[in-house]
Amino acid sequence: MIKAVVFDLDDTLYSETDYVKSGFVAVGDELKRRYGIANASTELLSMFEQNRVGVLDRYAELHGMTESEAKELVEVYRGHDPVLSLAKDVTTTLVNLRLSGMKLGIITDGRPVGQRKKIAALGLDSMVDKIVITDELGGVEFRKPNPKAFELMCEKLGVSPEHMLYVGDNPRKDFAVKKFLPVKTVALIRSGLYENEDYAYGILPDLRIRALSETEDLSRKL
Repeated sequence: MIKAVVFDLDDTLYSETDYVKSGFVAVGDELKRRYGIANASTELLSMFEQNRVGVLDRYAELHGMTESEAKELVEVYRGHDPVLSLAKDVTTTLVNLRLSGMKLGIITDGRPVGQRKKIAALGLDSMVDKIVITDELGGVEFRKPNPKAFELMCEKLGVSPEHMLYVGDNPRKDFAVKKFLPVKTVALIRSGLYENEDYAYGILPDLRIRALSETEDLSRKL
């Protein structure tokens, strides 16, 4: 019996591309303020769509900026207050799961400041019972699939691993927790930044869904 449903954050509860766009707008605003450069956010997004690796560094090099100026752009991006919102079906799913008595959590990797800003922008603090940002546990070595965040979540929610359902999108890390703990895993299949990654340890999710609302039925049936 499932007693807790725990979610990944990026590309699961919201589209990470929305965060990227928000960050590029913030960088574009800063470039316009400092240098009078117009439409930088549009150029940045176009570069991202062609190759998402090192966009800000590439932009800085293309425009003859110094290494220091490039680092400042990265800091603007990472430190900006994102403009994000939950899709209606996500909000409805979280509310319905909670009304059914399910305990809810979020386990997410990433720089704590940026992840906390995303969580605040999305209003998720009040919608779930526990949020674990893996980097806050002691560094990047605690990122998924390291089991520590899952063990902590189980402890805080008062459930055993076999009673937890984890919903994620990234084959590289979201499902390999099963190597360490008997957590049931669900892959949300939709277009995202990491949809074409290889599965860590070759471990596949237990189930696949195409809409977050499907977790409501799964939590009752498993």
